[in-house]
Amino acid sequence: MLLFVFTIALFVQSTTPFGTSKSVHAVPFGDSDFSPNFTHIKRDEELAYTKALCNGEKMHDMIQAVYQGTPSRGITLTQQDLNNGWSRVTEHILPDQEWDGFFNEVLDRLPGRNEVSKIAISQDQFFINSVGTRTNPTNGYYTNYYIRSAAAIIVSDIHSPKTRLLRQGRPASQIPSLMPAINCFSDITWTVWTLLLRANNVDVDGPEDDDPENEGKDPLDASRLRYIGYDSISNPDSVNVIEEIIEAVRAEHAEGIQNLEYPGLVFDLDSPNALALLGTPIGYGVGWILMDRFRELGARKVTVNLFTGEDPEYYCLLWHLGNA
Repeated sequence: MLLFVFTIALFVQSTTPFGTSKSVHAVPFGDSDFSPNFTHIKRDEELAYTKALCNGEKMHDMIQAVYQGTPSRGITLTQQDLNNGWSRVTEHILPDQEWDGFFNEVLDRLPGRNEVSKIAISQDQFFINSVGTRTNPTNGYYTNYYIRSAAAIIVSDIHSPKTRLLRQGRPASQIPSLMPAINCFSDITWTVWTLLLRANNVDVDGPEDDDPENEGKDPLDASRLRYIGYDSISNPDSVNVIEEIIEAVRAEHAEGIQNLEYPGLVFDLDSPNALALLGTPIGYGVGWILMDRFRELGARKVTVNLFTGEDPEYYCLLWHLGNA
């Protein structure tokens, strides 16, 4: 088996992979002023497992309600929506190039894949807010790796406009008018995924997709999405819950669990540990995608892998959106 690891090698600005040409600004990957993955608001206590479990149970109930017929938000976004205040930087990473993330072995095990697109989309432009006023950028940004032929999205950085504004000390009551209408991770990520698949100037065919769950589906169909991964998690709330899960699992096994490299620990979505992960800041995005994109994705059987890379201090999650 060939070892595919990735690194930044080819830098493409403004004309790819989707939409019309516009000026863009480089986004700092791993901004030193913030946690490497997810910005957060400092508070006295970190999220505890019991609270995360409660959050996850509520999210799970909302997902099940949508599966049973409750209308979802399900808004349809376009390139025009993203043009209101957002810019992008795209880097195409070929299979023989390297990437320093912790998903090396994981990506080797995913069904056929070709070129990876690393896309950072940044709210660094002036925009028109909900009441028609020209508004300053929030400098929020999201960075994901999109692997079309493997139907996978690997999340690298989440710095939402809302969190950026809260860190600046803006009152919560003012924040809706200080953000573009399209600002959530789930909306941005799904829209970029859809536009990337349908970009005329990107080869979306690649090697044959040998995932049986995608048999018979159009390779341009966004509903092919099968994996959402989170690399090198550093958000304190999420890390606290993850470490509580690992500690509890190790306590249940007299022989101990020494190696958490992939596949690590695997949980079904209706298990307490998976629900607790769903109830963390890094779980909400998956939950909202499952709810809001029900029309495209349908009901899914979800499992999650919790594992580490070669460095055991950094945790990763891989959510598998299987057929129900």
